[in-house]
Amino acid sequence: MNSPALTVFLPESPPMATSSTSSRQPIFAYQVDRVQVADLNFRLCMIKDLDEALDHYVRTSPADTDMIPYFTRLWESAQALAHCLVEQPALCRNKRVLELGCGLGLPAMTAAKLGAASVTASDFHPDNEAFFLNNARLNGLDDIIYHRLDWRRPDLPLPFELVIGSDLIYEKEMIAPLASCARQLCAPGGTFVLADPGRSNLQEAASAIEQQGFSMDIRADGAIFLLFFTRQ
Repeated sequence: MNSPALTVFLPESPPMATSSTSSRQPIFAYQVDRVQVADLNFRLCMIKDLDEALDHYVRTSPADTDMIPYFTRLWESAQALAHCLVEQPALCRNKRVLELGCGLGLPAMTAAKLGAASVTASDFHPDNEAFFLNNARLNGLDDIIYHRLDWRRPDLPLPFELVIGSDLIYEKEMIAPLASCARQLCAPGGTFVLADPGRSNLQEAASAIEQQGFSMDIRADGAIFLLFFTRQ
């Protein structure tokens, strides 16, 4: 595969939003960056000051690991996953697509631009929704559905032909719920693509997902591993 997307700073920075997440406005000051994935161009609303967010969650949720703001930056694994979709558009074209742990949502938006039949972006962090919806709006992709999803209690009614996710295994205790969730939300014969930089939990996660009835193929994009699971 070729190298993943490049991010270029866009000077115009919107003012800090004061509305709550329920009003679909980001709760932290943010900037808009340009991101290119092959021939696709995106504008991404990203947090302007990571320390501001970290300080906020240390004050408000010091013992809650679910509140770690992973969504505040664009990770290399997400870029590699988006690049993978561009190189293999048949993975998502005319398919029902779900992104797990979407964060800023670059892979989900890439799938939408590549002709997915429908795209659902999901994350558990309560403050992620406003950032994602703002990104979808910036890119003219208002048809993407956003769903706050807890892998321990997945509540989406229909399975998806393609499930994608990047950097999903920060916490070891979430491996079993992720594997079970993949089984429930990926349709028989469907594909689950996981992108990861090779964290220590990766082999355990791969084995857990295989035990849920998936076969696996693994590829690499630079330093990022792309695991393709096919549900039997």
